[in-house]
Amino acid sequence: MTETPTPPALPDSVDVVVVGGGQAGLGMGYRLREAGIPFVIVDERDRVGDVWRERWRSLVLFTPRRFAALPGSALPSSTAYYPSKDEIADYLAQYAAEHELPVVPRARASAVRREGEEFVVETARGTVRARSVVIATGPFQYPRVPRVGAKLAATVAQRHSSAYRAPEDLPLGRTAVVGGGNSAAQLAVELAATREVTMVAPAPPWFIPERILGISVYWPLSLLGILDSPAESRISRYIHSRGDGILGTEAKRAVRAGRLALRTSRVVDAEPTALVLADGTRLEVDAVLWATGFRTHYPFVQVDGALTEQGAPRHTAGVSPAPGLFWIGLPWQSRLDSSILHGIAADSRDLLVAVRTHLARGARAASARLDG
Repeated sequence: MTETPTPPALPDSVDVVVVGGGQAGLGMGYRLREAGIPFVIVDERDRVGDVWRERWRSLVLFTPRRFAALPGSALPSSTAYYPSKDEIADYLAQYAAEHELPVVPRARASAVRREGEEFVVETARGTVRARSVVIATGPFQYPRVPRVGAKLAATVAQRHSSAYRAPEDLPLGRTAVVGGGNSAAQLAVELAATREVTMVAPAPPWFIPERILGISVYWPLSLLGILDSPAESRISRYIHSRGDGILGTEAKRAVRAGRLALRTSRVVDAEPTALVLADGTRLEVDAVLWATGFRTHYPFVQVDGALTEQGAPRHTAGVSPAPGLFWIGLPWQSRLDSSILHGIAADSRDLLVAVRTHLARGARAASARLDG
């Protein structure tokens, strides 16, 4: 495992504060370092890469190694073709060290607010002032668990996928995995090896072949320009309308073989030992794994105009209407692949232009005030 260098101290002021030290924050940091712009990255975790180390034990990316790299550094050739979560964690730690990115750990941001022409970022390690802030915490911070879960008896084990690590986290017995995305499919297959599992998907799952003619589907998607197609393009809008696709057909094969049950319906209610589905089915359960995603919530962003009434980021391709505030790492931020590691290279490159423009405009305004 990569040795963690001595972390930098939190400065009193800097040109740019990047909030979040995951892949999006590190990719943005690389661009800022390359441009010679003074910056600091504040992150809540102890070590770079911990955001991946904390995920479930068997997690393997569904993107090939070539499409899982950040700008400026490929993954080591020793990395598996489909990297494990620990390989990605170690890569991120090495990436931060290689590019000398100033990541301040254990510095969870509790407030980002504007004071005059500057931003004030309050963290667990102190306060830093900045001319610009990039929010890189991503959309996966606050697990969404349906309220009906509260109706289940205490004897029914419940866990959100973000808190799941391994099958032994849940008791043996009738298990429901609720959700229709990649995480739900992967975890349902894993759990089905040792117990009776029903995957409850709100709509028929869209299974995407992992390989076409023997090669990863990512290669033709990339060569045809689909992978990085603009978010507003016709193909991106179509894919967005289909919802999350499930890459790979392992779950589909398990359903066909009878190793995994699939119910296509929504959970609308619960009884002490059963989930009630919209189609009227009662599903008796001993355990429920909620793979129901996350809710958008940025309580620390206290900048006028930065968030919608629902608490979602207001932005155009990562540029906030609040001058000097930016976002990176959001699904569909500007491209189809914005939510995966591959998309960070392009999004960070484009966002750097906007950040530099804002800093230059601020410098010109400051100079004009001095001259006046």
